[in-house]
Amino acid sequence: MNVGDPNPEPDGLAQSAWTAYIRQELTAPAFALREYAANLAAAAECTDDDEVKAAVGKILDRAGRLADIVRDMTDPAVGGTRDASARKTLRHDLRAAAAYVIGACEDIAEGTDRPAADPLAEPLRSTLAAAKKVVELIEPVVRYEANPNAAPHGDDALKRMLEQLTRGAALHRRESPTGRVLLVDDNEFGRDLVARMLGRQGHTVEILSSGREALTRLDDGTKPPIDLILLDVLMPGMSGPEVLLKLKENPATRDLPVLMVSALGEDETVLACIAAGAVDYLTRPVNAELLRARIAASLEQKRLRDREAKFQARIDELVRAIFPSAVIDEWQRTGTIKPRSHESVGILFLDVVGFTSYAERFRDDPESVIVPLQQLIETFETTAERLGVQKIKTVGDAFMAAVGLAEPVKNPARTLLESGLAFLDDTRNHPAGWSVRIGIHVGPVVSGILGKTQFSYDVWGHTVNAASRTESHGKPGRVTLSDQAWAMLAGCAEGEKRSVTARGLGVVDVWDFLKWTA
Repeated sequence: MNVGDPNPEPDGLAQSAWTAYIRQELTAPAFALREYAANLAAAAECTDDDEVKAAVGKILDRAGRLADIVRDMTDPAVGGTRDASARKTLRHDLRAAAAYVIGACEDIAEGTDRPAADPLAEPLRSTLAAAKKVVELIEPVVRYEANPNAAPHGDDALKRMLEQLTRGAALHRRESPTGRVLLVDDNEFGRDLVARMLGRQGHTVEILSSGREALTRLDDGTKPPIDLILLDVLMPGMSGPEVLLKLKENPATRDLPVLMVSALGEDETVLACIAAGAVDYLTRPVNAELLRARIAASLEQKRLRDREAKFQARIDELVRAIFPSAVIDEWQRTGTIKPRSHESVGILFLDVVGFTSYAERFRDDPESVIVPLQQLIETFETTAERLGVQKIKTVGDAFMAAVGLAEPVKNPARTLLESGLAFLDDTRNHPAGWSVRIGIHVGPVVSGILGKTQFSYDVWGHTVNAASRTESHGKPGRVTLSDQAWAMLAGCAEGEKRSVTARGLGVVDVWDFLKWTA
C-alpha cells in the first residue's frame, strides 16, 4: 500500500501502523491525565474547600475511565470483537469523559483566584493540558474506529511509523536462533500447544510436568545442557516462583534464562519473578510470534554471556600462566599485591647456546626460528610445573625459573638441580639439536609486580645476578651451581669445582654437576 494514495486500500501493515500511531500519540496523554488527576486529588486534600474536593474526586474518576477506554480502543484483541454499536458507545464515553474533565478543571480554575504558590495550581494546569491533548486526538481516532480508510495517510508521523514497522517486519523475518528448551508445565494441553510451537520454530524441546522434575533434570550432568527454560507460574507441589528461586541460588543454573508463563498476566507473582531474575514472561494463550521473539532475544543474550564467560576464562588462564597462583589469590582477596622479601629462594637461568647466530642465519625464515623455540619453551614449562618449579619469564632465548617464592622449599638447590637435569633431557630430545647452559644460585630476593599497562611479575637482588653470572660461566649440556647452592647438596652429589671471574662478583667458585651420590 502507498501511504500517499488518496484512496488507499487497507492492509494489515497499514492498520498496524495506524494502531501503533494512535497508541503512541493517544495512550501517553490519556495515562498521563490519570496520573495528573491523582496528583490533583492529593493536592485537594490539603485544602478546606469541600466543593473542590468533591469536584476533583469526579475528575479523578472520569480520568480513570478515559484511560481505560483508550487502553480498550488500542487493544487489537478487544478491538477486533467490537461491533458498530460497541464502537459507538466507546466514542460517546471517550468524548464524555474528556469533556467532563476539561469543564470541571476550568470551573475550578475560574471559580477561585489561585496564586502560583497554591498547591492546586500546577496539578490543575497539567490535568487540563493533558485532557485537551486527548480531545485533540479524539476525532481522528473516532474516524478510524468507524472506517480504517479514514486514517490520515498523508500524516508525516504516520509515514514514519509505517516505515519503522516495515523495517521491523524485515528484521522479524530474519532467521531466529534456536536451542534446547526445557518446558515445565503441569497442564497437559497447554504444554502440548507450546511444545508444538517450539518444534515448528526449530527448537529442541524437553517437557516436564513438575518443578522438582525440572531441578532433577538440570542437576543431571549426563544429559545435554539446557539453553532456556519456559516455566509455568501455577503448578502443584513446587510452584514456578519456588523453582526460579532454586535455580538462582545454584551457581550452575543461575545464568540460565527463564521465561515465566502465566494465565494471570502482570500479577504481583509474575512481577516478583522478573525481579528475582526471570528474563521475561508470556501470558496464556501463548502467542506464537511473541514466543519466537522473546526466546530469540533470551537465547541471544545467553550466547553473549556464554561467549563473555569463555573469554573471561581464557583471560584467567593466561593470567595464571603469567603470575603465580599465590599472587593472583592475593589480588582477588585484597585488590592489591604487596612486594615480598624471601630469605631462601632458588633461582635458575637457562640459555640456548648459539641461538643468536642461529636466529641470524634463519632471519629470512622466521618460522624456523620461532616455532622450534616455542616448542622447547613449552616443554620446559611442562617440566617445571611437574616438578613444582615456577617459571618467572623468558628473555629472548633465556628461561628463568624459581622455587621458594610461593612457599618455603626444604632444599631449593636440589629441587632446581633435578629440574635442570630434566631440562637437559628435554633439550636433547628436541629435534633442533640445540644445547643449553644452566646456572643455579640460592639466596634472598625481593618479588613484586611492575608496570602500569603491561604488568610483569619479577624478582630482584644479588641472588638473581649471581644465578645469571653462574649460568654465563657454565658449560653447554651441564648444570652449574654457585658455591652457596652447592653447599646445600653436601653428601648427595658429586661435582667439579672451578674458579671463575664473574662480572660484578669478582672471583667466585662454581660447581659443574657430575652425578648423584645419594
